[in-house]
Amino acid sequence: MLMPNRNYPHLSHQIINDVTQVIDNHLRGDWVIRIEYTDEIEYLNTSWQQWGKAFFKIKNPAEVVDNIYECHTNNQLCSIRLHAEKVNPVSGFYYSVCKACPDSKELKSFPLELVKNDDDFH
Repeated sequence: MLMPNRNYPHLSHQIINDVTQVIDNHLRGDWVIRIEYTDEIEYLNTSWQQWGKAFFKIKNPAEVVDNIYECHTNNQLCSIRLHAEKVNPVSGFYYSVCKACPDSKELKSFPLELVKNDDDFH
């Protein structure tokens, strides 16, 4: 059974941990981070819309995670990604947070965290 995170009920613990680790390990310093979403299934060749304001020089990944959660709450059937850019040296980074599944009216979050019961979270 997929167990969502208690603080972010629609996103698994693994997704929250992965986003936090990506920011902590790779996107500190001069990175500009944006949360983007789209309702298209074939999202590689589609336009993405920015959610909220861009983040500059992130010190606490919780700000970004909160923004992802807010985006997901308001766009539950949309794909969501983290888009980061750096000016010097010129670099770009995309991280897929979750993928839309309009056919089944469900959201596929990758990777999924499988747990047996609530005792694993104490």
